[in-house]
Amino acid sequence: MIVLLNGLHLTGLISLTLLQVPSGNSPGADTGSISRVSSPPQAQVVKLRAQKAPAFVMADQYERDHRCAECPGDVLVLIYGDRESSDFNKQLGEMIHLAFHPGAKSLPPEKARQAAPSPLPGQPSGGRCPDVKAVPVAVIGKAPNLVKTLLRNEFRKACPDCAVWMDFDGSMKQSFGLAPGVPNLVVIDGSGQVRMAAGGKLTREHLQELVDGIQQLRHEAVDK
Repeated sequence: MIVLLNGLHLTGLISLTLLQVPSGNSPGADTGSISRVSSPPQAQVVKLRAQKAPAFVMADQYERDHRCAECPGDVLVLIYGDRESSDFNKQLGEMIHLAFHPGAKSLPPEKARQAAPSPLPGQPSGGRCPDVKAVPVAVIGKAPNLVKTLLRNEFRKACPDCAVWMDFDGSMKQSFGLAPGVPNLVVIDGSGQVRMAAGGKLTREHLQELVDGIQQLRHEAVDK
């Protein structure tokens, strides 16, 4: 089991309204599907019945196109939200990256992103090790072309070494739902299927469960 690094205090960072969670369910319960609700649920790490990820195309700050199924064999974690959630999104993304790339600790950002993923216990030697890619998504909404250009330039300056998907069409909200002002997260497995979501005021136990669930998806990628 991957253990979260000491010193990461993320409790209370996330509130999520994209998941319909029946009352009495414990974190990690299988809700079966994604749906929007009107009031925030209790903190949850939710395993979903596998369903094909949406086929939308979204460009990053360098106008390079990206898709939910662009990382075959790897686990894709989309961390998204509006401007108010950006600092919390960054902290969560760093936590997930370090959990699966411990060699990135203390490295500068451009080198930390290139760190190799941690090996999978029991994986045959010489086999490809599935990676975990934590991707930030900025949910912006409709904007004039001039504003889009200005925003892309700002993200290029702020995040020169990390692709930030820029959602000008509301694709994330339409596909998964969105809680304003706080982070939202979905996990897509190596075959391009949505498998997990997380949100709420996550405790360290919730975060550990999220990491453990992602680790299981890495094992599944090896087995396929």
